[in-house]
Amino acid sequence: MKQESSKQHLFYIDLLRVFLTILVFYHHSAIAFGASGGWYYKTSELVSSNLQFLLSINMGIDQSYFMSLFFFISAFLMPGSYDRKGPALFIEDRIRRLLIPLLIYYFIINPLVVHWIYNSPYEVGFGPMWFVFTLLLFEMTYVFYRSLSNRIAIQWKLPKILPTLFFILFMGIWAFVVRLVLPTGKDLFGLQLGYYPLYIGMYFLGIIAYRNRWLDELRLRDGYIWLTILFLVVMPFFLFALKDCPDGNLINGGWNRFAAAYAMWEPIMCVGICYFLLVFSKRYFNYKSKLIGWLSKQSYSFYIIHPVVLVGCTFLVEMMPVSPFHRLVIELCIGIPLCFAAGYVFRKIMNLIKIPI
Repeated sequence: MKQESSKQHLFYIDLLRVFLTILVFYHHSAIAFGASGGWYYKTSELVSSNLQFLLSINMGIDQSYFMSLFFFISAFLMPGSYDRKGPALFIEDRIRRLLIPLLIYYFIINPLVVHWIYNSPYEVGFGPMWFVFTLLLFEMTYVFYRSLSNRIAIQWKLPKILPTLFFILFMGIWAFVVRLVLPTGKDLFGLQLGYYPLYIGMYFLGIIAYRNRWLDELRLRDGYIWLTILFLVVMPFFLFALKDCPDGNLINGGWNRFAAAYAMWEPIMCVGICYFLLVFSKRYFNYKSKLIGWLSKQSYSFYIIHPVVLVGCTFLVEMMPVSPFHRLVIELCIGIPLCFAAGYVFRKIMNLIKIPI
């Protein structure tokens, strides 16, 4: 089977990678100024309670899809790399691109960031590099599978309505069951396993999508339909389902209808938003752009280094005599370009020491 390997076909994937990387910076900046979620440092002056509520809703929407789409894209690009390099070179490449940066972050960058903020003793940790650790586990699992099986491709047609609904239902039930034991917000070795059912499902779909050329068959009309349903039906229904929730923590997990509603809502939002972003970007942005190409090359190093830049920007804007909301806006305006520049420098340094990222 001829695979999607031309650079032309991947231009829109570059754009999505840049978009998601910027979204990570925004997501963590919003948390630093009062949105729900965990981050290294929260400012002493948070945005207003109403804005915190709106940002938290936005964080919930982001969480429903943005890391899952990262896993989908990573999985979509991975099989072609494995086929070209073979198992030995593929593993060597992953050690350089994933494992070594992960160790650098775990043992050097994370302790420095924590000490910088809290003047605390040496403290290792994954931080946002939990994604790289998880990706490494997923890709080594794929290598193990390929070592045991000669069957490269699973022949699946692009799912229609019923298979899509089954995937959503299965993901929702799986997440609900996992969260009975490991609710969202609870870390286990730095990993929030309550979100992992959808990460695993979307990574698996990324591999299947590559082998069966699903992205060639996506239709923009269906993307608009998904978007309309999500924001005119699914979001209002979800908010209505939570209106009597006595404690916001109930949605994180447990045997209650609020946790069940949240567990089912996430895969619906994930599938719909991911479908729309993939088909919309392919339709309108599948062309070569020097700027997007450059930004895409820095996206991984941006991700690695962004906690340092973000915390530094937060310290800087805290000194400005403006409202917390304006500080957040300023942080985004100066932090995102600065992070791409820092990512470029970090990438060059890594390349000099023979660790291409």
